[in-house]
Amino acid sequence: MKPKTIASCRIVVLGVLIFVSFTVAWAEEMTLPREKLIALFPNAQNFKERKADLPPEKVTSIEEDIGTKLQPDTLKPTFYIAYKDNKPMGLALFLSVKGPNGAISGGVGLDMTGKVVKVEVHKHNEAVGIADETFLKQFSEKGVEDKFKIGEDIEPVAGEQAASQAVALMPKKTLAISYALFLKRPDPPEEDVAETYEPEDLKEVMMMMKDEYDLIRAYFQSGKNSDKATAIKAAKQLQKYTRFIADFEPPKNPNDTEGYTYFQKKFDDAIREFAQRLETEGISETTQKQWREIVELVNTTHLRFSVEEIDLDEDLN
Repeated sequence: MKPKTIASCRIVVLGVLIFVSFTVAWAEEMTLPREKLIALFPNAQNFKERKADLPPEKVTSIEEDIGTKLQPDTLKPTFYIAYKDNKPMGLALFLSVKGPNGAISGGVGLDMTGKVVKVEVHKHNEAVGIADETFLKQFSEKGVEDKFKIGEDIEPVAGEQAASQAVALMPKKTLAISYALFLKRPDPPEEDVAETYEPEDLKEVMMMMKDEYDLIRAYFQSGKNSDKATAIKAAKQLQKYTRFIADFEPPKNPNDTEGYTYFQKKFDDAIREFAQRLETEGISETTQKQWREIVELVNTTHLRFSVEEIDLDEDLN
């Protein structure tokens, strides 16, 4: 083939590649609701679409969080990740809620810390005030721990309490779905009883620990995600209570100091590992096995060192 012909072919191939690349990029750009996304993230340079699928257990936890059933079109949400300088700066979700006069649709933007950046209302059949920035800007900076409740932390549009509450459900629902899928909830503030209270004897320590056992048992029996944080906190509290055990001489076999120290350390290690696994897995075969082993360890220790046995009455079935 002559050099001129080869050069012509290269130009044609390069032109085709440029055209295909431009067409693909243009098609991808056209599928994104870019105008709505820019309204939520005006400083973003580009956006990427991410589809998700909510498994039944996630649906249940989200519905418990928001206090209502998820609509069918929310079970497979499509998120849009906003980027600036090739770094994610937040995510957007477009959704609809049921208002007094029909569907209210809009979009919610969250930053990477899980705070609301902005809420937009696109279509509705309510009073114009529910789409006004004066009302919507109240949602900015709120997070998953906020109530989004009219009359408490949200001021409604005058005479439009029901519609205002419906709009408030949009950011609340977006936060619940986002945290259920990929954001990590902040740890609840702890009231550190172990740092402020000193028990009088070993029996009192055991009774304090029994209260925490009951909270963990309730979580295993109910299986509710809403009880998970309480169970994790109880497990961590149990670990703190172990420091009290060494402060008292056991009523039975007090000379068996080696055994007493061994069981205390074994319990401390077991409950620490259990608390960590419970936080990441919730109820699983591993955490249930760990819990049964902890209960057995405690019962064995009671028989060896306690005159009065405390019945844990545990049942994971």
